[in-house]
Amino acid sequence: MKIFMTLFLFYLSNCSYSQELDIFQNDTVYAENKITKRTMYLLQDNKRQKELMTYYNSKGEKTTQYWYWNGDKDFHNVETFNYSTDGSLHSIVDSFADGGVETTYLYYEDAILRWQVTLNQKKDTSNFRTFPNRNTTIQKWYSNGIPYRSDTTIFEKENVKIEYYGVDNSDHNRWHYRFSNSFDKNGNVLEISSKVEGPYTSTQRYVYDEKNLLVRKQEYFGQNNKLGKPLEHIFEYE
Repeated sequence: MKIFMTLFLFYLSNCSYSQELDIFQNDTVYAENKITKRTMYLLQDNKRQKELMTYYNSKGEKTTQYWYWNGDKDFHNVETFNYSTDGSLHSIVDSFADGGVETTYLYYEDAILRWQVTLNQKKDTSNFRTFPNRNTTIQKWYSNGIPYRSDTTIFEKENVKIEYYGVDNSDHNRWHYRFSNSFDKNGNVLEISSKVEGPYTSTQRYVYDEKNLLVRKQEYFGQNNKLGKPLEHIFEYE
């Protein structure tokens, strides 16, 4: 059961950037459709619960992103995305409702992202990532400035994972997941599935409109080839 819960928490806890949200949409789709705002809702018992509200500039780039937890009317934290004159993302400021602030700085070589670091208000490192190539991210996690966890993600294409493995030194837990992905004729990801050790499985399914904008995401967790009731999100655009 611990293995299954680890996978479940992996999908729910990584939520800073588009690939970790498992949305898999390139910025160009927002620019092409002149999208200025996207709202993500959790759908429960036919009731919508706002979880994420994202604003975009004319280039389709994120400018601000508001996170809401457990149906709260006030946001839990807001991320502000800052770009350099060449259009590359150079920093993200994550401001929490309780007054806490974390800032992520991104560093490039020859216009290619090589590493990024996240610092808290005490200037302690909370997260450090390196990008040895376009398809690999290596991440180290810190607590009170001390590293305690590391993981590696390998991508099949742009933000779509094919492999994820790592170790948490605080409890000596290790994991290694592989993903099977399918796409439509436009390159949109339709389904992502993964088999965990034992009988546990994870499946995510995606639905798009005629503009290639994601409108629905369903996450299934199951065992013995039986999927449970999906965790479902819907998306609206302005």
